[in-house]
Amino acid sequence: MHESMMQEIERASHALLRRGEVVEITESDTVVVTLDGDGARVRCDLLATTEGPGPVLVPGDRVLTWVPIEGTSVVVGRIGPTRGAVAPSQVPETLTIEATQSLTLRVGDGSITIRGDGKILIKGKDLVSHAQRTNRIKGGAVSIN
Repeated sequence: MHESMMQEIERASHALLRRGEVVEITESDTVVVTLDGDGARVRCDLLATTEGPGPVLVPGDRVLTWVPIEGTSVVVGRIGPTRGAVAPSQVPETLTIEATQSLTLRVGDGSITIRGDGKILIKGKDLVSHAQRTNRIKGGAVSIN
């Protein structure tokens, strides 16, 4: 084998996988991580495993980091759920969910069901409607109580 390749393999074999916590994400997308154990801070690149967007990291996220003896460390991935919300760039402007028969959103005792025939059912212990401007109830017939 070529001597420089052997040196690279030797350096890589001394690298460590370390757990840590994200401290900061810089404007240039460098991830700063505090490593478990000694509390060392390392600047890391983020491993891209697909062409799509990588994991969204925020300060406080637990990560697995590859730390070489020389060179830039790399965040291999997040450990567990993120500590933050989805980044605004990850939130779509419009979202369409389609079903042929019905679609139901359910949380506890409340639900919203949209049926294929056009009927929409809203169920809950209490229903509250707020409007900053006009709140219209419009229909062929409106029944209250």
